Amino acid sequence: MAARAEFILVCLGHATVHILLGLYLTVVLQIERAWEMPYDALIELWTLGALLVGIGAPAAGWLSDRWGERPLLVLFFVASGGASIVCGLAAGPTGLWLGLALLGLAASIYHPVALSWIVRRAGRQGTAMGIWGVFGSLGIALASLIAGALAGGWDWPAAFVVPGAAAIALGLALGLCPQPAAATDGGSSNDAADGNGRRDMVRAFVVLSGTLFTGAIFYAAFTTMLPKWLAGRVFDGADDISLLGVGTVVTLVYLAGSSAQIAGGLLTDRLPLKWLYVATFALKLPLPFIAAALAGWPAMLVAAAIVFFLDFGAPVENVLLARYSPAHRRGLIYGLKFVLAFAAAPIGVQMVAWFYGASGGFNTLLLALGAMVVVMLLTALLLPADRRPGAAAPAAA
Repeated sequence: MAARAEFILVCLGHATVHILLGLYLTVVLQIERAWEMPYDALIELWTLGALLVGIGAPAAGWLSDRWGERPLLVLFFVASGGASIVCGLAAGPTGLWLGLALLGLAASIYHPVALSWIVRRAGRQGTAMGIWGVFGSLGIALASLIAGALAGGWDWPAAFVVPGAAAIALGLALGLCPQPAAATDGGSSNDAADGNGRRDMVRAFVVLSGTLFTGAIFYAAFTTMLPKWLAGRVFDGADDISLLGVGTVVTLVYLAGSSAQIAGGLLTDRLPLKWLYVATFALKLPLPFIAAALAGWPAMLVAAAIVFFLDFGAPVENVLLARYSPAHRRGLIYGLKFVLAFAAAPIGVQMVAWFYGASGGFNTLLLALGAMVVVMLLTALLLPADRRPGAAAPAAA
């Protein structure tokens, strides 16, 4: 029972981290009007925060390998909630920049520590990661709606302060939750040592590093541009557009993709990992090019398809990392993953600022994102041959 309660709180943490990291991308539309600052200048305030999400991850993973995951997860909740409140209390760009930087640093704790926790405790790793991933997808989906509702109902500071207080409350709940029995490593052996030679481990690491880095740029650019792009495509850039309306549309797009985590997790436990991973890129390939040519509500449907296949590939990617890494270094390995992922994120954020500043729109950016999917597909084909699905023991979660 204690283990299940802890798993629920870990999953709620996944929703929380994405809500807190996603608030600004919608709230910025109101700050743009309140402070009379250009969109691209305000988006640049998030660049350092996005970078710190990656820089702090290896240290968090390294500490979790030594101290255990739970203390780090409690720290994540309290620190990220406090940083969000700092953002809400900001009186100008400098204060907001500082709050966003603190939020990025606090959020860097979550992903490597939570993934290490799941690999340690889950039997069916793909299924457990799929369930965990759904909470992350819901967090991404709800971030824009929460931001729009709170900013529209009160003012934009409330969109940071209320979720920040909720995060602190979850941290206290985790700290008070009864300690579960000692972790077992989810019944999974170190597949890299058992079935794959050192050469395959190095090859897999290089390939996954390439796809992770490129995919992180794609993800950061697409999620950063999404509220502004949909506001222009679905609402035709109307001056009196409701922030809650934009938030609702963005939420529907993300909700449409939430089931992908479960589907991807179930298939991870049943299919060869390499070819499932390759398929995730093949399915995404035409979508950015189609999005560049659409307007109106069809653009929303294509955006939902892009989000679906972004989420679909997450469980197999995480299980591949576990398969090709030593069991006693998984926290550190997942931390290094998020160095690549979130250190690449500022490139995606800057791409939005650069392309929008240069053209006043997003069509050229979408074409560039399509070219990046081609690169990821070709890179994934270089993974070592793998006929085995993911872990097959019963799920602890």
